[in-house]
Amino acid sequence: MTQTTEPLFNRGFRLLLRYIRLFLLLTVSCAATALAISYAFTTEYKADVTLVPTEETLGTDESSLVGGLASLVGAGQLGSKESEALAILKSRGLIWSYMQENGLLPILFPNKWDLAARKWKSDKKSYVPTLEDGYRVFDKQVRNIVENRKTNVITVYITWRDPKLAKQWADGLVDAANELIRQQEIERSTNNLAYLQAASDRTSIIEVKNSIYKLMETEIKKQMIAMGNKHYAFRVVDPAVVPQYKSFPKHTYFAAFGAGIGATIWLLLVAFRDRESEPVKVQ
Repeated sequence: MTQTTEPLFNRGFRLLLRYIRLFLLLTVSCAATALAISYAFTTEYKADVTLVPTEETLGTDESSLVGGLASLVGAGQLGSKESEALAILKSRGLIWSYMQENGLLPILFPNKWDLAARKWKSDKKSYVPTLEDGYRVFDKQVRNIVENRKTNVITVYITWRDPKLAKQWADGLVDAANELIRQQEIERSTNNLAYLQAASDRTSIIEVKNSIYKLMETEIKKQMIAMGNKHYAFRVVDPAVVPQYKSFPKHTYFAAFGAGIGATIWLLLVAFRDRESEPVKVQ
């Protein structure tokens, strides 16, 4: 008489048939439980807008002035304007400004806002959220920025329970970034022009004056582009739309995960029951 081990697949199939009712009970009940739990979560929608840096942004900040104005001021070449623009898009200051202008704090913290009285709740346990609180929520839960460095494509994602607000915030945040960067560029060019004009007034050397006038011409062109271009830093190639389908929760995913948990529990129970069983004997 010889003794051999039963193939794993055959053993598993035999156990499945033997405990089929337990398998169905666990998988179906766990899937149903997970599905029910998924309905307890707040429904969220995701809007996205796709951007590319403009020609002005892809240049190097003050590159036209390197060796000219930069040497006069005593500064070297500054960092990439693209990096600066992206940093502004992600910045705390931009979010603070956007939240203040659009009244986002009551929306981000609805449980602390008295809608009827249109003011923050004043009970002792209540805490009035600050802009920093709003920024943390917005930065961690609402806004996500993904940059593809190979293609220079930037995607801004906004996740929120109201699909219309998600779309509005995605567009609004990009517009706010463009406006802020545009105003900064206008102010920078204005200051540069004032400095160049003063430098020109202080010298009588024709060659130096001609060099300064060329720099001033460059600054004037930059200022005119900034003034006339609403999308100065980022150009929208795929605008945001109101999302029709929720991004979370995905009920089918919850059900599948629950079924997997049930199958795992079944496997552990069956393995525990069958671990002391004798191997199949073959003559």
